[in-house]
Amino acid sequence: MTAQLTRPSPDESTTNDDAPFPYGGGEPGLALPAANARGVLRPEDSTAAVGAAGSTACPDCAAETVNGAGLYVCPDCAWSGTLR
Repeated sequence: MTAQLTRPSPDESTTNDDAPFPYGGGEPGLALPAANARGVLRPEDSTAAVGAAGSTACPDCAAETVNGAGLYVCPDCAWSGTLR
C-alpha cells in the first residue's frame, strides 16, 4: 500500500467561509489571564535588591524581567534571581 496525497479540485474550496472567525453570532470573547506573581523575587547575590511581593518587576530599575526556566533576569540592568 502506498500513501497518496489528494489534491482539491480547482472548484473545491479548502476553507469554510460559512463559519465566522473566531467567535460565532455575537458570542463575547474571554479575557486573557493577567500574569501575577505569588512570591517575591529574590536575587542570586545577597547584597542585591529584593523585589516587592506579587510583582515580577526588576527590584533595581523597575523594568520588566524575563523568566527563563525559573531564573528571572532584567534585560535593562544586571539583576537576576528567582521567584520564591
